[in-house]
Amino acid sequence: MTVVSSPQGASQPSGLASSQTIRNAVYPTLALGAIFLAWFLASWLLQPPPYVLPSPAHVWSRATEEAPALMRAIIATTTIALIGLVVAVVVGLLLGFAIAWWKTFRRFALPPIIITQSIPKIALAPLFVVWFGYGIAPKLLVVILVTFYPILEACAVGVRSLPKSIFILSRSMGLSTPSLFARVILPASMPFLAGAFQVSASLALIGALTAEFVGAEEGIGVVLRTAVGFQDTALAFAGIILCAITGTLIYLVSIALSRFAMRIICPGYLRKKS
Repeated sequence: MTVVSSPQGASQPSGLASSQTIRNAVYPTLALGAIFLAWFLASWLLQPPPYVLPSPAHVWSRATEEAPALMRAIIATTTIALIGLVVAVVVGLLLGFAIAWWKTFRRFALPPIIITQSIPKIALAPLFVVWFGYGIAPKLLVVILVTFYPILEACAVGVRSLPKSIFILSRSMGLSTPSLFARVILPASMPFLAGAFQVSASLALIGALTAEFVGAEEGIGVVLRTAVGFQDTALAFAGIILCAITGTLIYLVSIALSRFAMRIICPGYLRKKS
């Protein structure tokens, strides 16, 4: 009797896949439950003042009272974060591939870019407010500065990962520069770009909050700054929890978008990883 072994890249049985999905959902839930339980026990046993550590019930009460204001604020902040992220992806892709492709441009543009990344964004945000006022522009600039560099670096790493023989072979086959980019460079860079996009997505909300703490007229950062100023710690906790939920959702969406792009541009990589 001949035994035919399943190929190495074959998909797992549905039972194993569903078990893995359950484990992936249970472990984060247990971790969040442990954090909530520690918070509840600390507020119940230690009985700290509400302005030091409010109880979960107090935070929930303040969140329901200020729900309309919190929702307006988080929508404003998320909008800025997403717009800045989209612009940062475009800027990072253009600059990243240009720096990786043209040595002259790399020598000219890379030092200023590195300098901007070495400066704390909290130090640049007040200058942006002075130059551009309290509108959208300062917040967008901070988000872009925070999020574009991982995309740029991923482009450069993706191009450098290709051996020179690939470029020689592609040119010998008559591929033009656009075809070389679409068929070789972009698919080879996609695994790096997918991870960089997820990192940038997780930083976008942080960039928007940083700008709002320095100076803004609306946003969840303004709510947090006002709540801390009035020692309304319960409202600050509600805003922080809302930021955490929103940031997690943005990160999960970035994972889904990365997988979708990978499936279109380089499906062979996903089949090899499965």
